[in-house]
Amino acid sequence: QAIFSTNLPYKQSFIRINAHTIMVRVIFVSNRLPVTVNPDKEPPNDVQQSSGGLVSALKSVVKDYDEVLWVGWPGAYCKDEAAMTKRLHESNASIQMHPVWLDKDDVEDFYNGFSNSSLWPLLHWMTPYARFKQSWFESYRKVNMKFAEIILQVAKPGDIIWVHDYHLFMVPMMVRNLVDEKYGMPDASPKRSRELQPLGTNATKTQGIVDKQVRFAPANRSDAAAWQNLKIGFFLHTPFPSWEIISCHPNCVDIVEGMLGADLIGFHTYNYLRHYRSCVIRLCGFTPEMDMVEYLGRRTRLGVYPIGANCTDILNNMKTDKFKEHLASYAEEFQGKSLVLSVERLDYSKGMPHKLAAIERYLEEAEKAQKRKQCQESDIQDEDRQVRLAKLKAHFEVGSKDQLEKSSFRTAMTSVWNRAVELVSEQAEELDHTKTVFLFIAVPSRQTVQEYKAIEEEVHKRVSTINGRFGTVNHTPIVYIHRGIPGEELAALYARADCCLVTPLVDGMNLVAKEFLVAKDREVEHVVPGTVVLSEFAGATQEMFDALVINPYDVDATADAIHLGLELTKGDRVDKQLPWEVSERMRQVVLANDAVWWAAANLKDLQEDPSIGRSLMPTRGPRSMLGVFTKDFLSKKAGRKAIFLNMDGSFKDPSFELSETMQQQLHDLSHRQDLYVCVISGLTKELLQKRFG
Repeated sequence: QAIFSTNLPYKQSFIRINAHTIMVRVIFVSNRLPVTVNPDKEPPNDVQQSSGGLVSALKSVVKDYDEVLWVGWPGAYCKDEAAMTKRLHESNASIQMHPVWLDKDDVEDFYNGFSNSSLWPLLHWMTPYARFKQSWFESYRKVNMKFAEIILQVAKPGDIIWVHDYHLFMVPMMVRNLVDEKYGMPDASPKRSRELQPLGTNATKTQGIVDKQVRFAPANRSDAAAWQNLKIGFFLHTPFPSWEIISCHPNCVDIVEGMLGADLIGFHTYNYLRHYRSCVIRLCGFTPEMDMVEYLGRRTRLGVYPIGANCTDILNNMKTDKFKEHLASYAEEFQGKSLVLSVERLDYSKGMPHKLAAIERYLEEAEKAQKRKQCQESDIQDEDRQVRLAKLKAHFEVGSKDQLEKSSFRTAMTSVWNRAVELVSEQAEELDHTKTVFLFIAVPSRQTVQEYKAIEEEVHKRVSTINGRFGTVNHTPIVYIHRGIPGEELAALYARADCCLVTPLVDGMNLVAKEFLVAKDREVEHVVPGTVVLSEFAGATQEMFDALVINPYDVDATADAIHLGLELTKGDRVDKQLPWEVSERMRQVVLANDAVWWAAANLKDLQEDPSIGRSLMPTRGPRSMLGVFTKDFLSKKAGRKAIFLNMDGSFKDPSFELSETMQQQLHDLSHRQDLYVCVISGLTKELLQKRFG
C-alpha cells in the first residue's frame, strides 16, 4: 500500500512503500521534444538543445525525480528513424528522449491544419480565422494515438504523465483507454469505447459518441491494480473559450472529452477553468462540481496554475558581460529619450494593428502639445493636462479622489493617482513626448499561413506610415526589428525600457510583462524603473495588480495609458521613489511565482492530491434530516443558524410524498427558535405550499 508523503517540500515529493523510499518517474509529453534534430549533420551537431520557458521549467524539476522521460516530435523527418531514435536516447544524460516520428502529411494536417488553423483561432476567440476539414481531424486523432502508444510503451505502473497543450487534447483519454484495454480491472464496471457519429448530425454536438459495452481481461489482478495508479495530468497553455465559441468546431465533443482522461487539468486562470466546466455541462450533458468532474468512473480535478517567467535564465543573462555592454550602449543611445518596448510574435491574436493605432494617436497628441508649448500657450497646456487625467479616470472607472480606494489599481496605483491629481496644477516641466521611441521586436511566425502573411504585411505598412508622418532626420518614432534577438540583448532592453506595451487581443498568459519586471533590478547600474501597460484580456492581468490595465480595442485608453506610464517613470510630477516601489512590488511577485514554482506546484498536486483518480461512484441513499452531521451542527454551533434543504431530486418524481418521519423532522426543525429552515426547489410557490404547508 502506497502512502503519499505530505510533510515534505514539493520539490522532494516521493511515495513510501513498505518503509522503502522510491522516487517517482515522470513523463513529459509535448508536441515538440526539447531538442531539434538535423539528420544531415554529424554528431554532436545533429541534435541541438532547444530553449524556452516550458523547456526550462520542466528541466528545473528533473533533479527531483529518479527518472525523467520526454515524449514528442523531434522537429524533422528522418529516413533512418531507428538510428536517430538511438541517437536521441544518448543525447541527454538526465532526460530520456522518446521521439514520435511524423511524416510530412501528418505535420501539414495535424499541426498546420487542425492545430493551428482550426483550434488556435477558436481558443483565442478568433472565429473568422478558423477553418475546418474532416481530413485534418482524422490526422489529429491519428497523431494523438501515436503519442498515446509511445507513452504506453515507455510508461510503468505508478508513473506521472504530464501532457501539454492543445496539440494533444485527445491523448489523456487515449492513454486511459489503452491502459484499460491492456490492464482493465476484472469484474469492474464495463469500460466505454467511443465511435464518432457522422458529421452533420445534431448528435455530434449534443451526444457526440456511441457507447459500446466492452470488457477487457487483464493478465493478472496485481498488474491491473498497479496500472490504476498511473497519474495523468494535462495543462493548457492557451486560453479556453466559452461554450458558444468552442461549439463552432465540428469535433468539439472529442476535444472536451479527450481532456477528461486526465486526473488533473490545469489552466492559467479561473476564467478558462470556468469556460471548460461550462463546456462539460453543455456538450457532455452532466453537471460537475465547481472544480471536480466525475466521468466514466474517474475523478478529474480542475485547477488554476498561472505559469511564471523563466526568471533563472533572465537573471543569469544579466550577469554576463554581453548584457552589461548592451545595457551601457542603450543607456547612452536613449539618453534623454523615453523607450517603450513591445515584444511579440507576429500573430493576429497579439493585436499589433490596434497597438499601432494607439501609438499613432499618442504621437498625434504629443505633436499637438509640442506645438502649443512652442506657442507658449501655457493655459491650454494646463487645461489639456487636466482633460487627459479626466479621460484616464473615465477609462479606469475612477470618478474622484474619494473613489480611488475602490479602483482596480488597488493601494499601489491609488498612491500614484493621488500624487498625480495633487500635482496636476503644478508648473512642473512637461515630459517631451516627441522624444519617445517605440521599439518593436516582432518575431516572425507561421509565415506560410496566409492569415499571418496578411498581418505581417499590414504591420509593415502601418509602421512605415507612422514613421513617415512623425519621423524627422534626427528621430524615428518606431524602431522595428523583424526577428528574434539573443537573451542577453533582450534582457538589456527590458532593463532600459521605461514602459512595456503588452496589449494582446487575447492571450493565455503572456510572459513578456513578467520578464520585463524580472530585469528591473535597481541594484544593477543603468537599470531604470518601468511601468506595464497591459491588456485586460491577457492572463497576466490577474496577477499584476499594479499594471496599467486597458482594453486593447480602445485606442484612446491605450494612448492615454502610454502617456501616464511614461509620466510616472520619466516625468517630474511624481516622487522618484514611487515608480521603483511599484516596479519592485510586482517584481517580487513574479520572482516568487516563476516557471520553476509553476512546474513543481502542478506535479505536487498531481502526485499528492487524494481527491483525484478512480472513483467508485456510490449510489446515494436516503439520508435523515436529523442525521449525525445535523445533530452535531445544531448542538455545537451557538447563536442563530440556518439549514438549506435541497429537495429537487426527490420532487422530480411526481408521486413523491413526504413520509410521516420526514414531516415530523421538518416540524421539529422549523419550530426551533435558533434555526431558520429553507427548502430549495424549482417547483412553483403553490406546489411547495401544498407539500409543506
